[in-house]
Amino acid sequence: MQIRYHEVTLKIKKRCILHDKFNPMKATIQALQKKEIQDLPISYSFADSDFARICLASTPKGLCSVSLVMGSDSQAIDNLKNKFPGAILNATTKPEHAEFLKALAKESVSLNFHLVGTPFQLDVWNALLNIPLGGTTTYGALASEIGKPKAFRAVGSAVGDNPIFYAIPCHRVLPASGGVGNYYWGPEIKKALLNWEQAI
Repeated sequence: MQIRYHEVTLKIKKRCILHDKFNPMKATIQALQKKEIQDLPISYSFADSDFARICLASTPKGLCSVSLVMGSDSQAIDNLKNKFPGAILNATTKPEHAEFLKALAKESVSLNFHLVGTPFQLDVWNALLNIPLGGTTTYGALASEIGKPKAFRAVGSAVGDNPIFYAIPCHRVLPASGGVGNYYWGPEIKKALLNWEQAI
């Protein structure tokens, strides 16, 4: 499936850290231990957005994965099976799936995430939630925020491992040297997200 994205040009200032923007999302992260995955019920559904088709998955405690569908829906389901081996997958839409889609309409939402990650990764993902809509930060600033200013490379890896597209806003982290930097879903999607958010 071809990824759809807005044709945009993005101009970003170095170290553009904005704290006066509106953040309409409230979210909490709970740790999901790997040993808990066996026989864990996970509901999944698909939805289309302006950026791409999305696969959403959740446990009874919250969203555990939101990803772009880069191929077929069946491939996305296989990816979920690989990510959560031994879990029981059900094609079911949950209220939190609809709540996530409200975020893509810039509406106020409240989300719970149930995520597999190391304590360091969870710290980074929690810090990402503090970046407001329309704002950006740098890897170095994010490292300082979690109290590990020299760990910016490890922070970059944790940002890249973020399992929740958009709602945990790893796309708002930019290199201090300028430009948009790397993004799991590609730089064009990252540029489109940032431009779309800054048009508020």
